[in-house]
Amino acid sequence: CSSFSKTLAPGYRVGWTAPGRFKPRIESLKFTNSMATVTAPQMAIADFLQSGGYDRYLRNLRRRLAAQLQQMSHAVAAHFPAGTKMTRPQGGYVLWLELPPAVDALELHRRALLERISIAPGPIFSAKQKYRNFIRLSCGLTWTEKVDRAVRRLGELCARLAARR
Repeated sequence: CSSFSKTLAPGYRVGWTAPGRFKPRIESLKFTNSMATVTAPQMAIADFLQSGGYDRYLRNLRRRLAAQLQQMSHAVAAHFPAGTKMTRPQGGYVLWLELPPAVDALELHRRALLERISIAPGPIFSAKQKYRNFIRLSCGLTWTEKVDRAVRRLGELCARLAARR
């Protein structure tokens, strides 16, 4: 099962399940949670799927996201302090950055938020508060001068924190 929320529009609230041994339970949960889904979005998505439009849309989306990932990678390489290591996890359009050991990702997160820059600090991905000097950057935003400035500024904040030791 899955949905079209991430690729088309969250507001559609349309997804799918494969029939099988869990079908009665899934139908019961669906009915309990929302009783019915609005028909118009379901019909529109069905037409989009049948016409081949969704496949074309996904190919275009993947190309754009790959380009944005590449732009973000170049910006991080250019603006983050020495010692920053970059990983591209499979299955998503994000970058996982290991920052210099002196950088506290939670402190970087707080400072970035003051400048309206959103990052995911590494400790939120661990129940044991690991990854204190890691952050995750989303590459889902269309690359603009504003995004470029934000990455540059984030690199400056990171460098400032790295220099404290």
